[in-house]
Amino acid sequence: MAAISKYWNEIIHPGVTCATLSHPGRTCEDHIRRQMRVTIGGNLKFFLPISIVRLFMLCYTRKAVSVEILLQALFELFSEAFNGWAVSNCWSAGFCAMYRWFGFINNYSVSLPSSPGTLLMFLMPAYVKMSHSRAMFNVFLECWMKSREHPLVEYARESRLVGTVSFMAISAAIGYFAQRTKAMEFWFFSPLKKNLNPESEQHHKPCHHRHTCQSYIFDGMRTCFTFGLLLELVRKLINVAPRISSEPAAAILEAFSRIRLRFVAFLTLYNGLFRLTTCALARHRRKVTESDSTVAACISGLSYALSPNYNIFNLGVAAAIQNAWNFITEKYDKVQWIQQVNKLSFSSIVWVFLMNYNMYARAYYPYAMSKFALKFTDICSGLQAQTAAECLGKVAMGFS
Repeated sequence: MAAISKYWNEIIHPGVTCATLSHPGRTCEDHIRRQMRVTIGGNLKFFLPISIVRLFMLCYTRKAVSVEILLQALFELFSEAFNGWAVSNCWSAGFCAMYRWFGFINNYSVSLPSSPGTLLMFLMPAYVKMSHSRAMFNVFLECWMKSREHPLVEYARESRLVGTVSFMAISAAIGYFAQRTKAMEFWFFSPLKKNLNPESEQHHKPCHHRHTCQSYIFDGMRTCFTFGLLLELVRKLINVAPRISSEPAAAILEAFSRIRLRFVAFLTLYNGLFRLTTCALARHRRKVTESDSTVAACISGLSYALSPNYNIFNLGVAAAIQNAWNFITEKYDKVQWIQQVNKLSFSSIVWVFLMNYNMYARAYYPYAMSKFALKFTDICSGLQAQTAAECLGKVAMGFS
């Protein structure tokens, strides 16, 4: 499939139409009407589990349960579903429109038709912009790494040692920039930048946390354990989402049975090692220094060997980049061009480009995409993406 783009002109002959690739047996009008209808339920079904976890996290972080929080979660749910619906239907309609306009299927017909729908991300709530752009960045990075054929890249993605050492370096970068920025991006540890102890106790307690070291460490581990379980459950519920309406009990039990406990253990140990190391360094020096977070983050990265996977690695890369950018904008707050660039909605720009890449990858590199990305693309498009990829594969097989 990766060679399709290289031999596109030979594969896509004049007899190949938009119906051949995207809606066999239907007219363009019937196909678009059907897509507009079926993708409503598909997008709601996909984003509902995510929104439920988002609701729980809002209640947890705000230490409250209120109508305001519920309305916020519902607004974000319908925003996400509407955006997914628009992207999917713009692709369906745009693919047919480009065929009619040019009179043939060109290579750009695969990725560009969804562009008008992706631009709606500029109007989405801040949380939707941030979470979706990061998700698409993870999809892009994983697909890129899996589809590269260079021997060094192949060795690196198969080596647990290379992955662990690389993640330790990424984790250290996150710790370095997070300690030196006011607004830290979400990550699985958070350096304490201020001494939370009363002044009367600060002379005999070097650590900045208020309670005992044991309580501080185990509180962080408990939080990451809970978060890891919820995150895994959502991912598995998304995988079985098409079956929930027909056989809910079996689908939910399957989701629970497939939870990756090693991943949950990694998150728990990762946060615990970070807190344990910062406390040990503070007690050893009898004071807290800025370098403590960098050293602790690097050491905690050892836990990556428990559960090496693309999702957490790519999420770390995204967090390191974002925290580095926050550091730059805060340090050079008087440099006008940096502040002007910072006002742009980078998350939306990233989404627009990478969502179009996602459609390209669904056609050419389906073997390199994560299961989550395939589910996301297929469910939200009402299986349109799967149909188009299968039809394109059949045409390519006929060529070969």
